[in-house]
Amino acid sequence: MSFPDLLRTAFSNLRRRKLRSSLTILAVVIGAGLVSLLVSLGIGVQGFLTDQVRSVLPSDVVMVASNPDVFQIGLGGLGIAGKPQQISGNQTGSSTLEPLSLQEIQEVQGLNHVKQVDPFIILQADSVRLQGSQSRFRTEVRPQPNYQVQLVPLVAGKYITDQTHGECIIANQYLDVFGFNDPDEALGKEVIIQVTQAASLIGLPAETKEYSFTIAGVTEKTLSSTEIIVSLTDGEDMSRFWANTPDLYTDKIPAAILQVRVDGSQYADQVASEVKSLGLGEITSTDVLGIIGTIFGIVQAILSAFGLIALGVASLSIVNTLIMSVYERTREIGVMKAVGASKGTIRILFTAEGAAIGFLGGAIGVAIAYVLGFIIDRVSRATFLKDFQTFNISVFPWWLIVGVIALTTIIAVLAALYPAHRAAGLDPIESLRYE
Repeated sequence: MSFPDLLRTAFSNLRRRKLRSSLTILAVVIGAGLVSLLVSLGIGVQGFLTDQVRSVLPSDVVMVASNPDVFQIGLGGLGIAGKPQQISGNQTGSSTLEPLSLQEIQEVQGLNHVKQVDPFIILQADSVRLQGSQSRFRTEVRPQPNYQVQLVPLVAGKYITDQTHGECIIANQYLDVFGFNDPDEALGKEVIIQVTQAASLIGLPAETKEYSFTIAGVTEKTLSSTEIIVSLTDGEDMSRFWANTPDLYTDKIPAAILQVRVDGSQYADQVASEVKSLGLGEITSTDVLGIIGTIFGIVQAILSAFGLIALGVASLSIVNTLIMSVYERTREIGVMKAVGASKGTIRILFTAEGAAIGFLGGAIGVAIAYVLGFIIDRVSRATFLKDFQTFNISVFPWWLIVGVIALTTIIAVLAALYPAHRAAGLDPIESLRYE
């Protein structure tokens, strides 16, 4: 029997008992739909968070710190699972940061594939307000090197450079609170960022200073709703005042954390390993995304279990359907054997019927899940995700579609093996006598 004849016969046999076949396929549809929809939601959310992480920590950047323990962000480092970490020597339980030495900075600069080394500017701003307004808002000032600024998508304006002075890029969410109806309307306006010194002499009030910036650009809406990007030059000046340390980020007091750019993302792990061998702390976007991937993997596995349970129930339904088919077609099987059909042909025929049930159920389930995902996308963008129009909460990559259909087909084939073996083992003479 040729493959087209085999498929034609399998589908023809399923049509004989339309209600029973439809109910069996429906069970597969439910399982396939659940698995594909839940996984697609996980992929969408994980992809969104991945983009947010890479906008802060690009894939070709290695963060280097003076304290080798400061970047312990793994599940064990957070105190979640794993073993308590040992503290040796004169270490303390807290992750304190001392300035890097000039020698350590030079060693990092001399590593293979290191392209650029910049200080990671640490500062805390009190508030931001629009020039001429007394309404103050929370803010997070983020000094960034030129190459990282270029990764931030803008809806209006231009990018700033490392040498830019007195210009900034504001988060999209500031448009509403500042009273702008359009991103272009904000360009050229001035904002005032207030910074209070983190340390002052005992008994004396902390000094406060205001910095004026012209809005040069507006970002797309992201999770960083209070972000204001400034150049490294302006960031260093603000950080020196905030830390009350005029010599900070100079040869006298170098940075405690470096932002190291490598020749390509493929060298990030290699450079990170060499940095670690120097006794310094290091972290890459791969490390952060690995934690996110682990968490989402656990969540997706738990959610997908419900779909897999449904597929398990569907496999039992397939077994029942095909066994009933064997009883109903006993004389037919006897006739087929009488005219020369081998056990292998009978076995393949019933296995093909099971595969057809799995394939149809998987394809229909994925199609329904895709439509539901599309609806969820549109509804979420019109309601609670209206600020993130570029965020696809449900994503269906090709491998998910193919994988779910293949999974349901394989499960159905496995479920059909016993009925197929039972049909192939029938005695032709007894089958012809069967009423």
